[in-house]
Amino acid sequence: MKYHVENKTVIKRAASVLLALALVLTSVMPMAASDTYAAAENGQTETKAADVSVATEAQSASEVKTATVISNCPAAYNKSLSETLEITADIEPAGGREVQLQRYNSADDTWSTVMTGSAELQDADDAKETGSETEKAAVNVRFAVPEKERSKTNSLWRIYVPATDDAAEAYSENIKVTTQNLENLKLSARTACIYRIDDKGEGSLIYSKKADMQHAQASTTKLMTAILLLESGKIDSTTTISNYAARTPYASGRLAAGDVYKNRDLLFAMLLPSSNDAATAVAEGVGGSEAGFVSMMNAKAEEMGLKNTHFRNPHGLDADGHYTTAYELAKLTAYAYTFPEIRECWATQYKTIKSVKRGRKWTCWSTNAIFSYISNFLGGKTGTESNAGCCFTGVYKYGGSTYVTVVLGSGYGFSRWSDTKKLHGYIRDYATTGY
Repeated sequence: MKYHVENKTVIKRAASVLLALALVLTSVMPMAASDTYAAAENGQTETKAADVSVATEAQSASEVKTATVISNCPAAYNKSLSETLEITADIEPAGGREVQLQRYNSADDTWSTVMTGSAELQDADDAKETGSETEKAAVNVRFAVPEKERSKTNSLWRIYVPATDDAAEAYSENIKVTTQNLENLKLSARTACIYRIDDKGEGSLIYSKKADMQHAQASTTKLMTAILLLESGKIDSTTTISNYAARTPYASGRLAAGDVYKNRDLLFAMLLPSSNDAATAVAEGVGGSEAGFVSMMNAKAEEMGLKNTHFRNPHGLDADGHYTTAYELAKLTAYAYTFPEIRECWATQYKTIKSVKRGRKWTCWSTNAIFSYISNFLGGKTGTESNAGCCFTGVYKYGGSTYVTVVLGSGYGFSRWSDTKKLHGYIRDYATTGY
């Protein structure tokens, strides 16, 4: 019994020593572990540093995804509402991925998915020899947009491809869709259009009634005459009225041969009461002769890309081979609007001018009756002739955008103004929605 008691005593003492040793080791271990990892950061513990590096590389490799490329996606479409609208793009990598066609909602600044498709190879001839190459091949996707989904005059769209386990998400640049002719306006004009000018000075046709049909333009011609005068650098010079200019058909009768006028005053005479004799005098002063000036007019039209516009005179009286289109007159009007001198004339209801030599005075009144009927109207140019009918081209501001409206061949009386009011109503109802 004594032996067993002694053994128990020894065991208890050994257990106490071991417990004390364990407590000491526990207090030391955190510090040792900390020192070990600090050494690893300094490159002193090669094994642990290598292990951390391998783990980091493996993690990074798992997070890397193949970039998604959206290509061959047109930036803009300009179509009539009745035409088929098909938005297309190439997607790479494909591999049967989901592709969404989204439309922008300006009210809440969001994109909503209108249609969903799949980027799949359609036949075996499109595929590569290996499966991996097939997955990466660019595939063309097409969305035939229903008419009801594009009933706004202007709308923004994009192609969106969600991410997968292997490929990142992507979306195309914004796609601008312009839809013409949302309704029949029942105009008296033979040809008409609305042309929207964006903040970059570029335009788009948002309404067309035979806008590419050649038609006589009457005194809207004088916009080109005014442009060439301003580009000649002679706006602050003077011009002597010749016998030929004073005898221009349907002249104002106010400009007598031998009178001398400032060209700036002749500009007002051309653009306010539409003086034919003033236009002829400017043509002679800038071009040396009327014929020389007409050559300049046609050269300028060609420079501007106006392929369906041709001039025979500087004033717009009916003549064979003197014509334009509503669309090209809208482009010419938009260009004229860039000149502050023309904008000043357009904003003026009347102007008193006088000859430098004899002091003859003449109060020029604007022919633009639309000022009385439309707010936000910035001005424009009228024209009336037997063949051309009643014409008008004008600039109009609405909703932060600038629009040119053109009517050629309207009926007599109030018809051109009634037609113009309908075009402005179209802008208010449709053109500023859907962005």
